[in-house]
Formats: sequence, structure tokens, C-alpha cells
Amino acid sequence: MRLTGKVAIVTGSGRGIGAGIAKMFAREGAQVMLAARTESQLEEVAGSITKEGGSVRTIPTDVSKPEEIRRMVEETGSAFGRLDVLVNNAGITWFGKKVEEAPEELYDRLMDTNLKGMWMGCHYAVPEMKKLGGGAILNISSVHGVMGFDQQSAYAASKGGIIAGSRALAVELAPFHIRVNVISPGAIRVKSPVDRVIQRVGEPFRAEFLARFGDRMPNMRMIFQPLPIVGMPEDIAYCAVYLASDEARFVTGANFMVDGGLTAQMATMREPDPEAKKTRRNLFEEIQAWITEKEKEGESEKVRGGEGES
Repeated sequence: MRLTGKVAIVTGSGRGIGAGIAKMFAREGAQVMLAARTESQLEEVAGSITKEGGSVRTIPTDVSKPEEIRRMVEETGSAFGRLDVLVNNAGITWFGKKVEEAPEELYDRLMDTNLKGMWMGCHYAVPEMKKLGGGAILNISSVHGVMGFDQQSAYAASKGGIIAGSRALAVELAPFHIRVNVISPGAIRVKSPVDRVIQRVGEPFRAEFLARFGDRMPNMRMIFQPLPIVGMPEDIAYCAVYLASDEARFVTGANFMVDGGLTAQMATMREPDPEAKKTRRNLFEEIQAWITEKEKEGESEKVRGGEGES
């Protein structure tokens, strides 16, 4: 197994990409500390790893709070005696917020989690890796860190900062044999498109949404990328295992685009099918209008029910 003898922390490992990385690390022989905000999700992932014979511990952690990051690193040392690999995966985003509409507190929360959380993870982990004479840091960015998308300026800034900061850290830490690399995922299926919508508007609207859009939702993400397949958390995890292993001992300061070819499209001048693009745009706008309508309905119900009143 490729990670036997290594101890790894994976933040944001309660679900999605983080859970996929943690599970594969354990399968490859690593002892894994799971860190995320939701304890029930951590326990579910830990149970899955334990069932397969893996070695795992959990620690509820909000990476926007440096004190919790410090505790996470300390607890890992206490539990396993060392720290070889840190995966800074935890992150948040927002969608559909124009620059003039997004509140400052939302911006601060995003930066504290995505960018400061990554940096503070390195701040506390590096001394432990120096004690061992080396280690590997994997920072999870995004295609948004290298490409521009509408109404994503703050998220893009946080993810671009991860890429730039990781390059500088790779140079700073190379004399200590600590490698720092980035994985930038493209469209990864961590939950169904329907579930993502219902998370915004509320479970009572699920039946209405399915009735209206259920049979009209192709995999819209694939229209943007050359490879006609759906990206899964395991696709990121395979790359993470390589970068965490000794096989990548000569790799540092790199950004690996695991995106189905999304960021390569300009180089080939690949034009999307005009009809498919039009169909997708019309459906996207119709869904967005429906979501906005239902969110307003939901807020009205809260006010009528006495919620949200000062």
C-alpha cells in the first residue's frame, strides 16, 4: 500500500471530496484524522473506514477558527505520534451573489475558511513535519482559481490565493523536504443537482421541483468540459494519494487540474454545441427564477409564522 506508515489530516472530510480522500488514504495504509464541523458526518465516514479495517480518528473542527486548527494538529500528534500529510480541503462558497450585493460578513467568512484556514493549517502543521524531516501538504483549490466565472469573484479570489500561496510555501519549505502541491477540481458530483437546489429552497418544494424540471435536467456540468463523464470525489482522491506518497518526492509547487479538460478548452478552441448551450442557458435561467421565487415564498412563511422578527 502506498501510504503505509504515514499519518494524515484531512479537513472537510465529513462528506464529498474530503471524505473521498480520507477513505482512499486509509485504504492505502495511512492513519487518518478526520476533521470537519459536523460531528455526525465525521462519525459516518469514520465508520465506513473502520469497517474496511482502516485506522481513523475524528475531531470536530471549524477551520475558520485558528484555535480549533491548533487543537486538531495537537490531537493528531497525541493519537498517532506524528504528522506526515496535511490535506487542506475544507471550504465554502456562494453562488449568485453580485459584488455589490454580497455582504462583508459573508466575504469575511469565506476568506477565513478557504484562505486563512489553509494558511493556519500549514502554520500549525509545518513544525510537526519539520520534526520528522519532511512531509506533504495538499491544498485543494478549484478551477475558479485560474478561470473567471460570473458572480464568483470572492470565491475565485480565495481559490487563486491558495494556488499562489502554495507556490511560495513550496519554495519556503523545500529545504526541509516538505512538499506543497495543489489540486484544482473541476465539476465534481458530491451531491445530486436536485439535492443542491432543495438545500436552498427547502424540502417542501422537492416534489414541485421534480415535477417541473426532473425530466429536463441533463448533466449540465458536462457541457462545459471535453470529457463526457461525471467527475467524482474518487477522481480527486487518486491524485491526492499520488501527491501524498513517496512516488511524488520530486513534485512540489505544482497545481494539478483534475477537471475533465475544462481549463484546456481554450487551447483547442473547442466550441460548445450552439443548441446545447442555448438549451442549457434557458433551463438554467428558468431554474434560477424558480429558486428565487421559492426562496421569497419561504421567507414570507417565516415572517407569517413569527420567525425572523426582531
